[in-house]
Amino acid sequence: MTASSRDYKDIFDNWRVDAEQSKADFLDKLYEFYGCSDGLYTGLFQRFQADLVDYARHLVTTRDLEVAELFKAALEL
Repeated sequence: MTASSRDYKDIFDNWRVDAEQSKADFLDKLYEFYGCSDGLYTGLFQRFQADLVDYARHLVTTRDLEVAELFKAALEL
């Protein structure tokens, strides 16, 4: 299946340079944090997600933290 020129127009009409740059900057930080050196960013965000879930699970199960407490700070942003 190929994308039509209309699909690309919709993408570019809704493109937010600042949001996309923020995503790229975040991936650069993950690349550095995980000590990557192969030039590949594939799977970095998924690795971060898995690590984040493992940490959240650890907090809930070992510190008797409520799941809602994990999101409290994010909800206050």
